[in-house]
Amino acid sequence: TRIVLLLTVMSLSTLVFSSFWYIFTDADIENVNSLKVLQLLQSVGMFVLPPFMLAWLWSRMPLKSLKLNIIPSATSIFLTVILLIVAIPGINLLSWFNQQIVLPDFLQGLEKWLISSEEEAALLTQKLISVDTLSGLAVNIVLIAVIPALGEELFFRGSLFNIFNNSKSKILAVWITAVIFSAVHFQFYGFIPRLLLGALFGYLLVWSESLWLPIVAHFTNNFIAVIFYYLQYNDYDVPDLDKVGADQTWWLGLMSLVFTGFCIVWLRIKLKHSPVKTNIS
Repeated sequence: TRIVLLLTVMSLSTLVFSSFWYIFTDADIENVNSLKVLQLLQSVGMFVLPPFMLAWLWSRMPLKSLKLNIIPSATSIFLTVILLIVAIPGINLLSWFNQQIVLPDFLQGLEKWLISSEEEAALLTQKLISVDTLSGLAVNIVLIAVIPALGEELFFRGSLFNIFNNSKSKILAVWITAVIFSAVHFQFYGFIPRLLLGALFGYLLVWSESLWLPIVAHFTNNFIAVIFYYLQYNDYDVPDLDKVGADQTWWLGLMSLVFTGFCIVWLRIKLKHSPVKTNIS
């Protein structure tokens, strides 16, 4: 089946690109720059290359198959960016609720492992994105915002969505893909907000018939996080972005969810009635 072929190509491609890290670098896992090279190679090998390879194999029009042939209007791109900005406090509120989930007593071992794994992942992420130069910031934007936005959307909303969409309804394909998208990040205490973000990216694809809107949305979400962490790390007077809308500021998160709903409806109407797009052959 196509999903087996996709996973096989992804695994082989990741293995090949990861081997480049061992061959052409010192493969030092304690060195931040070495880890960034590894992350870049793995992201390209795992998410960017396989969708293109299989699109060329499965379709005579690979760009159309991946929904990359249609560029949405500037208005829809702008509204997508605004939507993701407005949604930040709401995402934080959902994440805070997600973190309050307590597993049953018989799953305490699993819960401790999940907490430990997420703490280790958070420490690694902080190590990777803690920079104090503009050049370091630029590298992080490419590594954490550009490549994941392009690669993960190509893989999940490009290839994987198409596979499920061939035999299921589009809406069901959106949610199946969103569940897988959230699950593969292996962050249980961020599962719910990431699931809903994945679903939003899927609906943007369905409504616009273009993968570029999910890519823009994904990029915006990651880009803002990178910028705020850089400012905070370098002692600029900015709020802790992850806490805006959560816990004591829950009311801000609630307002965000309401306005996010309005923004989604507004964007949906714009995409339905003003589909100004550029088609790339």
